[in-house]
Amino acid sequence: MTIRIYPSRLEGEPLETHQHASTTIAGWFARNVQGWRPDMVHPVALDLNGVSIPPGEWGSQIITPDDDVRLYPVPFGPAAPAWLVWTAVAIAVASAAYSIYMMSTMSQPGSAAQPGNGDQIDLNPAKANAAKLGGAIREIFGRYRVWPDYALQPVSRFVNETSMETSMLLCVGVGNMVINQSDIRIGNTPISAFGTDIRYTLYPPGAVVSGDARTENWFNSPEVGNTGSGTAGLDLGSSGPETVSIIADALVVSGNAITLVDVSSSGGDAEIPPSWTAGTVITVLAPDSFTVVSSGGYSVIYGGIEELAPVVGLPVTLNYNGNDYDLVVATYAPGVPAVPGVGGSSATITASAAPTTYDFSSAPVTFSLSWQGTTYPVSLVTNYVTMSGLVSSITSQLSGSGLVARDNSGRLQIGEESSPFAGGAITNSVLPDAVFGAAPVNTPGVKSTGGTAAVRAHITLAYNSAAGTPFTGLPEGNQRFSLGLFGNQFRITDVDSQTVTVERLTVTIGPGGEPVTTADPSWPGFTERTLLDATVTGVSDDYEWLGPFLACPDGETLDAFEVNINFQSGLVRYTDAGNKRSMPVRLVIQYRKVGATAWQQQSPFYSRSTENQIGFTHRYNVSPGQYEIRMRRTEPVKGGSTRDQVFWQALRSRLSKRPAKYEGVTTMALTVRTGNRLAAMSDRRISVTPTRLYNGHASRSISGALYHVLESLGFTSSQIDTAAIDALESTYWTPRGETFDWATSDSKSALEVLQTIVSAGMGYFLLSDGLISAGREGVKPWVGMITPQETTEELQTAFKAPSQDDYDAVDVTYISSTTWAEETVQCRLPGSATPQKVEDFKLDGVLNADRAYRIGMRRLLGYQLQRLQHTTSTEMDALCYQFMDRIVLADDIPGGQTLSCLIADMTYDSSKITMVLSEPPDWSFENPRVIIRHQDGRAAEMLVPTRIDDFTVSVPYSAALEPELWAMNDAYIEPPRLLFCSSVRVPYDALVGEISPGSDGISQVTAIQYHPGKYQYDDANYPGDVS
Repeated sequence: MTIRIYPSRLEGEPLETHQHASTTIAGWFARNVQGWRPDMVHPVALDLNGVSIPPGEWGSQIITPDDDVRLYPVPFGPAAPAWLVWTAVAIAVASAAYSIYMMSTMSQPGSAAQPGNGDQIDLNPAKANAAKLGGAIREIFGRYRVWPDYALQPVSRFVNETSMETSMLLCVGVGNMVINQSDIRIGNTPISAFGTDIRYTLYPPGAVVSGDARTENWFNSPEVGNTGSGTAGLDLGSSGPETVSIIADALVVSGNAITLVDVSSSGGDAEIPPSWTAGTVITVLAPDSFTVVSSGGYSVIYGGIEELAPVVGLPVTLNYNGNDYDLVVATYAPGVPAVPGVGGSSATITASAAPTTYDFSSAPVTFSLSWQGTTYPVSLVTNYVTMSGLVSSITSQLSGSGLVARDNSGRLQIGEESSPFAGGAITNSVLPDAVFGAAPVNTPGVKSTGGTAAVRAHITLAYNSAAGTPFTGLPEGNQRFSLGLFGNQFRITDVDSQTVTVERLTVTIGPGGEPVTTADPSWPGFTERTLLDATVTGVSDDYEWLGPFLACPDGETLDAFEVNINFQSGLVRYTDAGNKRSMPVRLVIQYRKVGATAWQQQSPFYSRSTENQIGFTHRYNVSPGQYEIRMRRTEPVKGGSTRDQVFWQALRSRLSKRPAKYEGVTTMALTVRTGNRLAAMSDRRISVTPTRLYNGHASRSISGALYHVLESLGFTSSQIDTAAIDALESTYWTPRGETFDWATSDSKSALEVLQTIVSAGMGYFLLSDGLISAGREGVKPWVGMITPQETTEELQTAFKAPSQDDYDAVDVTYISSTTWAEETVQCRLPGSATPQKVEDFKLDGVLNADRAYRIGMRRLLGYQLQRLQHTTSTEMDALCYQFMDRIVLADDIPGGQTLSCLIADMTYDSSKITMVLSEPPDWSFENPRVIIRHQDGRAAEMLVPTRIDDFTVSVPYSAALEPELWAMNDAYIEPPRLLFCSSVRVPYDALVGEISPGSDGISQVTAIQYHPGKYQYDDANYPGDVS
């Protein structure tokens, strides 16, 4: 894994982190630390996978890339002063880390010189389509990929601080559908790949959705959100108040009072900032001297902890060397008073004269006292103002020694605190004359008999809870630090010119998850002492609010609102050594109904030590109404080595009006959590590939789509040609695997949609005998005939000659069921690899390249082969036929080798049918043939005639001719027709294009050429693109 170098064994981030290969420990040091030798005194301890490895084994111990190696500083001996030991260790560790850095030329995030960037939260969630107001709801046919529309505005919330969840309700489309998990994707990735990052629920049409929180109607305020400058919301930095600190030579704390001695304020000449009044919350750090002993894996803290009023489980903040540690009291043992002994006297050092000064700010002095084998350094570095201040400072620095300083008739005396006395003398370094005079008196003590020494109160601390990881790593011996209730928060209850009266505050979590501050009745007050290193800070009340913003539109009411808070660069404070420490930030959120004057308030509080981006979502329930909302910080942005910039990322309101169910449409409630997989995707659109369910009809079938549209329009089965449609499905569409898969949200006419459906099956839509029906274009027999006997005008035939304007290729664009993207098939005739004119044709409802190719080849061959167009008119005869019926068209042009006539009489038996014609046929035609047109307009197949006489012919009997149904010699029915022609030059073969009845009973007929070659590719497979 890595080698990590830590500044101490206290919890925190490493100074440096390095990758390593398999090597010995000594080998790694020799390569990376200049001047390293195995026989030198090593200023670091090494832990391998949690086990300490002594330096003697570093030459033989192998470390592999999978091992966890950690380096910690070690002190150089118990006799050295604590500040000297730790300074030396810090220098040694920094030197080693710096040497490694220079040799490897690596920039390590998280080092003291360059704090890490941290992990970022992906604020760009998965997305759907925004529906147009008043637009048509999507209709899906068959199986088709769609990108659903928002039914409600999406809602993005921070969860677990380091990720974001977006909830949305999507409208998939009209009707019932089957949607499997594999049918739902983000981009091209199935949602199963995201694991628990995605949760969804499908709701069929009309299902009650009110029990799903994702179906709540939330309105996102457009004024709050991502800004044009690229920030993730509105920067609250400008709303932070100005920090006001008290600068004092000394503070006297006693009970609930803080008295300022020789005070000056950053706010001007006033002794206390004018903005500080009763109710102002301030932060007080009141250090004291403690004795630290390592025992049982804890740093046991002895000293004056009475003012803390500790109990097991009490959250506390320990400030050591400028670093805050948020901890919990693990154990607490009250102090045991001394039992006086008999006789004896105290060892003392008594000054020979009164102090000549109490101000050592310009000339600091240092001396040390040794007692009972331990040396205690004492430093006087500032203005102590009075003898009381001087005595208090020396006593606090001797904490844990059993010695105290006293005012002995104006002269300083240091001696044992109380009986039983230990006996012996206090030894000392050179004592400053300004404090002790020129000849201080050192009086040895006499040991008492009996009695027991006092045991000072002591506590141990742990992380997170009383049973959490033990807090350890404080240097042993006399240490000075601040130890107070979590946050060190106090509230001013009274202020006069030089004294501030306060009460201690506790921070608890309210029912809505918000921090609540209350006065702590258990606080006994400060232990009286004069402090030179205390800090008291607060803020002014000159606030700059962001907002107010309306939380919901006019005419709407809300019953809850939410805010998203985003720490884009993390929330952390770095020490001078680069260690990460907790950084607190508090916000104030105020809201009121529009028109009201009084604000309601919430104060969320955050304290973290992370350089990762974090975010929070807070919800506040309110009485229904229209609200305006504003927000600010309670402290200014610290800047420098502190990351506490906070953004107001979103404001949304829950509207009272919301649907309980969505009739007629399938909806999907979806929750998507951003993560590494989603962050790596450029396409974050949500897509669904549902299969539409038709009521009583096969899904994906062409006939099912037809029936669905027709039934939705109100047509009944008696108005639909179900026999013809079912026959097409069973004969062509199902056996050939032809389906209709399509979706549309455009406003289209019903006729357009019906034509699109049947076109996917190489068919056409029509009305047949008053019924809605469909047909299929292709190779088929003729069904009728129009001869000059039926026409009211001559048959006209137009011929389109081949030219360069003809399409000689077709490119068909369709949606592929594999990629769900547009793809193109190239339809080309053999020998036409480089076409002159290409038609671009878009095909809907077909997802298969082979089917697209077949339909495209039909279009291409139609341009090439269908060059004749016919027009004529009849009375009512043309009404026997339907759109795209194949019929025979004949004319009486001389030399055309066709002759149309009436069948004047007919007899038949089981072998032949004999017919008398109204005109004599021309038997000179080559290979004569006849076509009989029945009285209902049907045309029989071409037959071989036999001449009987000039006006009489016979044909073989066929049951299909149904001669028994011919109505001969009926005054109300015209007789059958017969077309006499040559087999070499048959009449025109045509497809009915249009029949237009006129008001005078005359119908105009338009037909195009029928050519079976147009359908030669109906079973072909796509050969691929032309190279």
